[in-house]
Amino acid sequence: MIEAFLELADAPNTQIVLTTHCANIVKKLQYKHLRLIGPDRKITNITKSLLPYPSLNEVNFVAFGEISVEYHDELYGYILEQKKFNQYKVGKETRPYIKLLRDGSTSQEIRILSEYIRNLIHHPENTHNARFSDEELSRSICEMREFIKSN
Repeated sequence: MIEAFLELADAPNTQIVLTTHCANIVKKLQYKHLRLIGPDRKITNITKSLLPYPSLNEVNFVAFGEISVEYHDELYGYILEQKKFNQYKVGKETRPYIKLLRDGSTSQEIRILSEYIRNLIHHPENTHNARFSDEELSRSICEMREFIKSN
């Protein structure tokens, strides 16, 4: 459906307005297609940021400072995909993480904050670790954004 809207939008004297909170729709668009309407009704163009595709999570972070585990996952996955995670980890503060093994036993490991948060997100069955705070989630997102910007 989004492809049909984009084709229609290219027709002379035609404009399509679509509002969405669906990240999958936003990812199918290009940055030039996105606008943000603020509470003051000011319309802002969305420019390319860190990720190579339009990300609703990134738009919400940049525009509103909204932190989310989904955006954390996107940034973490992007650093992994770029094969730069070992470089990202250098010099980061570490903390203990209790890994739940398949046989039900545990092992003590050391993780940087971003890994710790990622593991808690992806393994909710592991209740051996303290939940991260919103401040920690925000700090981890900001650290990953800074790393991506500088690399």
